[in-house]
Amino acid sequence: MLRTLGISLMLAALLAMPAAAAPSEHEQAVARLAAELGALDADASLGGLARLERLQARQALADARDARRRDREHKLALASVRIETARLAAEAELLADQAAQLDRERDQIMIEASRLEAERARRESERLRLQALAREEALQRELELAEADRVAAVEAAEAETAQARKLAAARAREAELARKEAELAAAIAADDIADAAPPPVRREGGKQVYTLAGNAFGSGSASLTAEAQASLRALAGLLSGGGKVTIEGHTDSQGADDANRALSQRRADAVRRVLEEAGVAASRMRAAGKGESAPVADNASAAGRALNRRVEIIVN
Repeated sequence: MLRTLGISLMLAALLAMPAAAAPSEHEQAVARLAAELGALDADASLGGLARLERLQARQALADARDARRRDREHKLALASVRIETARLAAEAELLADQAAQLDRERDQIMIEASRLEAERARRESERLRLQALAREEALQRELELAEADRVAAVEAAEAETAQARKLAAARAREAELARKEAELAAAIAADDIADAAPPPVRREGGKQVYTLAGNAFGSGSASLTAEAQASLRALAGLLSGGGKVTIEGHTDSQGADDANRALSQRRADAVRRVLEEAGVAASRMRAAGKGESAPVADNASAAGRALNRRVEIIVN
């Protein structure tokens, strides 16, 4: 209630400003985000859910409101992501609660169905003992009941599967938002690194190959560190000319082939995004995940594996 009141007071303050001092674009953006957060808090179906994410969203909104001019765009984007994360987290918790309730109801239905089945079998046995001439008719009824039970069970399983798919989709969206949040946070931190150098370079024939080491990413992650982003921005300044830029992600041999290939592709895509945001035309760049297929050192040693975990930016 206090959170909703705070957001309402913020909106009222902006609306009460005189015409001569109309809200700036930044203030309007903050007001829109505050309205989104207020709508989330006012949603009775999601009340009390995702408390931590809501707190983080309010903190991010406060940071965006008080941000310095050069940080406003990043802070607003971060606040927007936090608000969306809070909404998705609340919806995911709601879906989880609903799934648990469905599980309880299903178990109760199965218990009741078992009890009814036992009672029906007892009555059927007694009926068959007393009415032998009606055995064929009783058997037909039993088959019909069994088919109805089977159809009901299939429908219940399909409903449960659909619910699980919704939960998985919500968690996937939450993970994607978390990745974007990490990239935004690293981008904000990279703004404060003024003396970053581009990645090390070597020549191969007529090509220049810049190598971004594996420690530019978190373990098992495709989110670049602030230092790596600053280094890539410095590299973007050297790529202002023409020519094609091929970005290849590589991993060591540990882990499954498909997982390594997917991780290397995500890392190559992350490098491409940073270069594009720093001014390199997207039409010049191609990103590819090579997985463990092109090692430069022996994967039998930790030092060799560290060298194999890399992203290469090849400039023709």
